[in-house]
Amino acid sequence: MKKIGLNIVIEREKISNNDIFIATSPDINVFAEGKTVDEAVSKFIEGARFHLDNFPEEKENLVQTEENRFEMPMITKIFL
Repeated sequence: MKKIGLNIVIEREKISNNDIFIATSPDINVFAEGKTVDEAVSKFIEGARFHLDNFPEEKENLVQTEENRFEMPMITKIFL
């Protein structure tokens, strides 16, 4: 079975003094939010599966050929 590899970005936002975490992907048009990183990722996975079930033509571009999990560059905040 072929594995799908998606890069995701997790951002923390403050809404009414509460932290929420937003998971997005530059690979597909899916986003999810949660009260924790794990919750956001879990919801993202659910949304990504739903999205790819409805748009199966996108799967071919996302098939993972190597088991390299962390290939995306690190993103950090800078202050100017």
